[in-house]
Amino acid sequence: MAACTTPVLVVGAGPTGLTAALTLAQNDVPVRIIEQELQHRRGQRGPGIQPRTFEVFHFLRVPEINERATFVLPLQEHNKGSLEALKTFTVSPYTEPTPSIPYYNPKLIGQQTLEAILREHLAKFGCTVELGTRLASFTQDDQCVRAKIVKHRTDQAEEVEEVVEAAYLIGADGARSVTRKQLQLTFGGSTWEGTCRLLRGRAKLTNGSFQHWHHFGTISQEMISLRPTDELGKDGYQLLITSRVRELKGLAQDEEALMNCIKELIGLGDDVKVKEVMWASEFRPNMRMVDKFGVGRVFVAGGTDACTCPTVHSPTGGQGLNTSVQDALHLCWKLALVYKGLSPASLLDTYTAERLPVITEMLGLTTEILKRMHGESKVEGAQSSTDGKDGAKVESNLECMKHRGKNMFMLGVNCRTSPIVVDEFAPASTPGVTVVHSAYGNIEEGIFRAGDRAPDAPDLVPVANSNRAASNASGISTLRGKGLGSTRLFNIFAPTYHTILIFAPTLADPVVSSVLAALQQCVPKNTLVRPLVVLPDTLPDLHRGVETSSTLDQTPGVEALVDQAGHAYRGYLIEQDEIKVIAIRPDGVVGAIVRGAKGLERYFDGVFEKRDVGTGEVL
Repeated sequence: MAACTTPVLVVGAGPTGLTAALTLAQNDVPVRIIEQELQHRRGQRGPGIQPRTFEVFHFLRVPEINERATFVLPLQEHNKGSLEALKTFTVSPYTEPTPSIPYYNPKLIGQQTLEAILREHLAKFGCTVELGTRLASFTQDDQCVRAKIVKHRTDQAEEVEEVVEAAYLIGADGARSVTRKQLQLTFGGSTWEGTCRLLRGRAKLTNGSFQHWHHFGTISQEMISLRPTDELGKDGYQLLITSRVRELKGLAQDEEALMNCIKELIGLGDDVKVKEVMWASEFRPNMRMVDKFGVGRVFVAGGTDACTCPTVHSPTGGQGLNTSVQDALHLCWKLALVYKGLSPASLLDTYTAERLPVITEMLGLTTEILKRMHGESKVEGAQSSTDGKDGAKVESNLECMKHRGKNMFMLGVNCRTSPIVVDEFAPASTPGVTVVHSAYGNIEEGIFRAGDRAPDAPDLVPVANSNRAASNASGISTLRGKGLGSTRLFNIFAPTYHTILIFAPTLADPVVSSVLAALQQCVPKNTLVRPLVVLPDTLPDLHRGVETSSTLDQTPGVEALVDQAGHAYRGYLIEQDEIKVIAIRPDGVVGAIVRGAKGLERYFDGVFEKRDVGTGEVL
């Protein structure tokens, strides 16, 4: 690795590339990120952030995205030329957060705002986006990637070529990805061949309402939606135009014609004025994906229709940007370990193995939503568009078509079939019985498997050993009254290490000491894991036998927490007096649910390089 001048080159500075770069930087892997545009993105594009993606940003310690995002406004349907609401409804009714699901509602934030926040966090690691720099070509061998990049010199109106030698290259460079094309990845699927055309953008209007997301017209003919957003300043709106009867091609490049089109589609004359169109682009939905996400030392990441590599799909489900961010975190915690020589290169093969089923199901779901929106769904219960003879009636089933199931929250996305997850509590398969597995389902009450998202759990109180804090008769004391407060699992999970949750009735249980000893043997560096003993909030159990245990003193860095409110035991389905060991990966996914040390060793054998117990040398 030392021969390469750049450890990782990231191509594309959208949400995908920025999340990848930030994950690598937090893992102490130097990264270089380039963007062919001369200026940072201005458009809103896909503003929807799903609950699972908010969890990812929580792990990356980027709270501003949730803080600045806004809830989805109620939708109003209007006849063209009227502000009278025919119907007002919510796309996603508010769901009260729970201890295990603190982010339970999708929210909206413009892509240019999200990217600015990520760039600010990335800059803390001394990494900035190189604008006006594009990937021209690359070659690779088993040692290095040699990438030819071209820099645009605005002061001299010329381009300068540079050859970058990188250990790895991540392509997050859009639907026309140079990375994907040079890897010659199969890009299967199709472009939407329906009669509808779409155009999106953002504009400033006067006399508009900021209380609702407005829809004028009908999907069966043509419709304009206007979503108010203060990210664009006063009177700012994100717009989407769909039409079966009007040619939209070329409008994005003709501001005057586009302003007149917007005004005509709203139909309110001078009551609503279009002040300016700040950004616009036309597009046709695509349903495409590659057959694998990497070759050798080069990988592709991302899932939005605006800045995609592995998949290009309909924007109707609000999934694209979200799969991008999740792809990036998923790939880069593994890439960091391999780059440092702590894990075998085969770990990177699991990127495709784990994400391909997820993306495949996502494409099916969003494509069905697109068809339903345009009256072409064959799913039972889906309705075709119906208008009144005079054209005055708004789409009667718009509410039905806008409905999104909670599987779109992505909290049920999983990799249960991954070759590296270990689950000693999963039910045994029955010979001859085929089990249908969904990688994109909903959270199932009472079912928790390796490969699922790890739940949150608040109200965890730190424990102090008598040799570290004030002594008492039991040899252990909770710090509830000592001013240290409580914590939550999501504040512990991080993209730089595995969190090992050891659920045990007492610290003195022999499983605790055996697991801690196993971690020292099968994990190459102590900083790659954070073991936590989670104790039930039953004080008699805390007193029983603890004075004979010196586990906390014997193993530096080990922490113990009391599950004060029982949220962790309920969320992780731990019975009273039951012992379970659960490994949470750096991406917040459950890697293993095991009974003790042997199961944990089996899991880490699939993650890290196997080493000789005596010498520590890689086998």
